[in-house]
Amino acid sequence: MSSVPDVRDRSHLGVRRRGSSPRQVGSLFARLLGPLTVGTGKRESAPTSNREKQMLALLLLNLPHVTSTGLIIDELWTENPPKTAMTTLQTYILHLRKFLAETMGVSARTVAKEYLVHRSGGYVFVASQVDLDVEEFRALERRAHMEVDLDDYQGAVRTAESALSLWHGQALMDVQAGQYIQAEIHGLEQARLSLIEEKIEAEMVLGRDRKVLGELSTLVTRYPLHEGLNSSYIRALANSGYRTRALEVYQDLRAVMVDQIGLEPSAELRELHEAILTDRLPRARTERRRGELLRHPA
Repeated sequence: MSSVPDVRDRSHLGVRRRGSSPRQVGSLFARLLGPLTVGTGKRESAPTSNREKQMLALLLLNLPHVTSTGLIIDELWTENPPKTAMTTLQTYILHLRKFLAETMGVSARTVAKEYLVHRSGGYVFVASQVDLDVEEFRALERRAHMEVDLDDYQGAVRTAESALSLWHGQALMDVQAGQYIQAEIHGLEQARLSLIEEKIEAEMVLGRDRKVLGELSTLVTRYPLHEGLNSSYIRALANSGYRTRALEVYQDLRAVMVDQIGLEPSAELRELHEAILTDRLPRARTERRRGELLRHPA
């Protein structure tokens, strides 16, 4: 019989908390979930040049793959690269290696040989030498999903909170983003929002509807057309005794949807609205399963 991994044990997910021992002496830690910084634990910094910061972000996002010079040029200059693009790119790499050498207290030659290396057609960070907060977030995100699958909602809430604590503003908030980096930022922000939604749903399964009201109020203001968050807010309000306010939120959502995108709320939201009107909203939360949790794109 196959065994289920202990959800309290992070080793099988490769989760390594900030501040824990690095993989190797001199390994580099990079933060992308907020302002871009790199460091070794003793100090953190970022390139001052916007182009070099953009290139650093691109190389880190593309780990563990080689980032081709063509992709770098497309990201930095979009559709109008200068004739000197390749020479300028190599200059940026030189400056980036110098920056990393100063940050890490090693020589630029060491950086070129052991950290940011040239490969056929491009450049790549040596994965064993670099730890990313994005990787830590993804591992915790997977763990939270697994805990929900196992009906460990308390564990899922704790894990989701750990994952979300890695964020310090919008991803790469101080980086000039071209089309590739922008797409990656969008994916990270969507993953963050989805995990927030899953955490809130887990809290509600545990009967903590009142606890999440403040957070949901902020979220639906920020994402007024997000049906999943609005559904959670409406249910939390109704289950907390605020039926009138719950109905108002539904009507506000419907008005915005019809006005801005010409659509009625989903069938699930309409059924929720009807359940509140007829006082048929289920009170029991413990029988909810992850497959029944409402998920709608932003």
